[in-house]
Amino acid sequence: MPERTSMHAARTVIALLAAAALCQACSRVPTALVGGPVGPYDRPYPATIQPAEQLDVQVARDGPVITLTNTTAHSFGPSTLWINRRYSRPLGGLDIGQTVTLPLKQFRDEYGDPFRGGGFFATEQPDRVVMAELETVADSQTVIYGLVVVGGQN
Repeated sequence: MPERTSMHAARTVIALLAAAALCQACSRVPTALVGGPVGPYDRPYPATIQPAEQLDVQVARDGPVITLTNTTAHSFGPSTLWINRRYSRPLGGLDIGQTVTLPLKQFRDEYGDPFRGGGFFATEQPDRVVMAELETVADSQTVIYGLVVVGGQN
C-alpha cells in the first residue's frame, strides 16, 4: 500500500510541475514589463519626431487584418508600422508595388497590450484604425510618414 501512495504522490508532483511550466510559458508577453526590452514592441510612440509628408501607401482594413499597398516610387527598408499612434509592429521592408497583409493582433503598445482587431471569437468591440504611420530611416534620419487609411472600421 505505501508503494501506491508514493506513486500517486509522484504523479501529482509531476502534474503540478507540468501545469506550472505551462502557465509560465503562456504568460510571456513581448514587453519591457516582463523580462526587459525586446525592441519595437516596448516603446511609446516617438512623439518627438515631426511627421514628414503623407505617402501614397494605402492601408485597408478587412476585419481582423490590414493590407498595405506601396504605390509610391520608393522602397522602404526595415521600419515600424504605427497604428493610432499607440500600437506598433516591425516591418521587414516595403518594396515598390508590394502588398503586405498583417493581422491586427500582432500590433502591441508599449505595455504589451494587443490591438483589439475583432474577429469571430472576439469578446470586446474592435478598435478602429484611424491613423497609420511608417517610421523608417531616410537620409540617415528617422522619419515618420503618414499613410492613407481606407475602411478603418471593422
